[in-house]
Amino acid sequence: MAVVELPAKRSRESTGGLTLNPGVVLYRELVMGGHLLALGTSSMAAASALLLGMQPTFVLLLMAYLFSYGAYMMNRTSDIEQDEVSNPARTSHLRGRKRYLPMIVGFCFVLGYGLALLVSFVFFIALLVPLVLSVAYSVGSKRLVPLIGASRLKQKLLVKNLAISFGWSLIPFLVGLYYSELTAALLFLSPFIFMRLMVNTILFDVRDVRADGNYGVRTLPIVYGTVTSFRLMSLIDLASIFYIVTMVATSAMGFYAISLLALPLYSLIYRTTLANHQSRINLVCDFVADGEYVLWGPLLYLGKIFV
Repeated sequence: MAVVELPAKRSRESTGGLTLNPGVVLYRELVMGGHLLALGTSSMAAASALLLGMQPTFVLLLMAYLFSYGAYMMNRTSDIEQDEVSNPARTSHLRGRKRYLPMIVGFCFVLGYGLALLVSFVFFIALLVPLVLSVAYSVGSKRLVPLIGASRLKQKLLVKNLAISFGWSLIPFLVGLYYSELTAALLFLSPFIFMRLMVNTILFDVRDVRADGNYGVRTLPIVYGTVTSFRLMSLIDLASIFYIVTMVATSAMGFYAISLLALPLYSLIYRTTLANHQSRINLVCDFVADGEYVLWGPLLYLGKIFV
């Protein structure tokens, strides 16, 4: 699939001898620098807090940002050569800071876990699970070979999708530990998050099919094709809609949670658009799809006000 080329325009900012429009520079850093995804994680944490009936605190949002950004940079550090094939624009953007990426990862996790320890020891211990998943996904270990037949989670068919989705689905549980309050409504959010992440990871597998194929990574699009992958994503979107309707209808979640239906509908719309504009898959994945997570907090907040 073709790669989206970002337009270059005159500006004071220069990259590789090419002057760039300030808006393009901001876009590159926000999206390719991993900040959009980290902000999305904070938004999902905020949504979890709102579902619990709490006001999101700055510390909670900061920790969500740090852990997500640290995990993102860890993955970029380990996969920077493979990304050269699937997303050369992002690789070009990050290559200049390659030597600093391990330090950025270390800073994010040290600060994040330091804050977690100030909250409670139980919260700190629970947060080790996402770290283990991040390391197993990005760095890997030979000890995983007897268990899954690969040294990294991302090398095994569907295992990486399940691992990422499971890791993010822990957000409501972790937010509950942060506030020392776990409710059924909060925990019922986890399966919905799991389904939303499954859609996202499969879409990214479609985008990365060339690079994954070159590096021998077995993904759903490589093994079963992109058509099957798109059908599965649509089924998961429909399942997400059914799940929220069921949760609201049975009063497992407040009626305001109906606002979350906008997320699978948003997903269906941008993938339908993508079918006719496949050359824009990088833009759709990195900005539109990952941008879905930023909508979580505002949607639930507005739902509480107007629904």
